[in-house]
Amino acid sequence: MSPAAEFFEELRRRGHEALLRRVSATIRFDTTDEGETLHRLVTIDHGDLAVSDDDRAADGIFRCSKAEFDDLVNGRTNPMASLLRGALTVEGDPELLVLAQRLFSCIPVDALGPRRASEGGQAP
Repeated sequence: MSPAAEFFEELRRRGHEALLRRVSATIRFDTTDEGETLHRLVTIDHGDLAVSDDDRAADGIFRCSKAEFDDLVNGRTNPMASLLRGALTVEGDPELLVLAQRLFSCIPVDALGPRRASEGGQAP
């Protein structure tokens, strides 16, 4: 399973994140790989999380390559750094960029499975 798929599965499994208890928003992540775009919609309702494959309007839409998203998930970069480098674009509410950082930080890297040191994680 790819790091992105593991990340979204972990969000589904968690179901609630206390760091987002004051948030109600939708964030769509559009990742591209070899010309194909994959959509993931994360709905946050006072910390309750739902993930779907919907390609519908959202409060914020984040677009980047699959490789960049994998770096976000693995903690090799963060959304603000990706935005500043031009590797991530944000459409809609810019404050959601800060909230997205909470999504990435609420999933411990080790919850996404073992990482090899060469992948930027800790060796098993």
